[in-house]
Amino acid sequence: MVLPNQIDRVAVFFDMSNLYFVARDLGVRIDYARLLEFLVAGRRLVCAYAYVTLAGEESSAVPFLTWLRRNGFRVVTRTLRRGSDGALRGDLDLEMAVDVLLQAPHVDVIVLVTGDGDYCYLVETVQRLGRRVEIASAPRNTAVELMELADYYVDLEVNLRHFSQPRPPAAGRVRPEPEHGEEEVWEEQELTDEDLDR
Repeated sequence: MVLPNQIDRVAVFFDMSNLYFVARDLGVRIDYARLLEFLVAGRRLVCAYAYVTLAGEESSAVPFLTWLRRNGFRVVTRTLRRGSDGALRGDLDLEMAVDVLLQAPHVDVIVLVTGDGDYCYLVETVQRLGRRVEIASAPRNTAVELMELADYYVDLEVNLRHFSQPRPPAAGRVRPEPEHGEEEVWEEQELTDEDLDR
């Protein structure tokens, strides 16, 4: 990865639902600590936010949310709710946009880990504030306009080796023990508090 400036102050914002679909489509498990380290790339991390949509009182997500918080992420959650039209809603676009704009005056670089084209205007606004915006996502899950607006685009698919491992087969699988120094990664409905208590 090209490092524009090692002394840049960086804020990273993870659209976790977008990342979930990237991981699912690519058949990998993401190590979020390693992904954060990869995206910061030796620069100065100011903050990292993770935006997580929950389905009801999803107790299976508690260990993952706890792990994120213990590893320096500011976690913002919203529970899916059924609208009057019957559709489930729970996106965190507004929350993420507000947090980005609040952090922009304090950093040099905003990294958005998303492919959602709804953030195009946010990217343009942050750039008008004089901040560099990097987009990190997989091309197949990313709006073309968002990639074109980015000051720098990080293709997660071609960089998988830095922060992922293959997803084990679904039926009758046994989870392998992590290598020494390797963080366990969250996978919905599989992780317990014991898995994350190190």
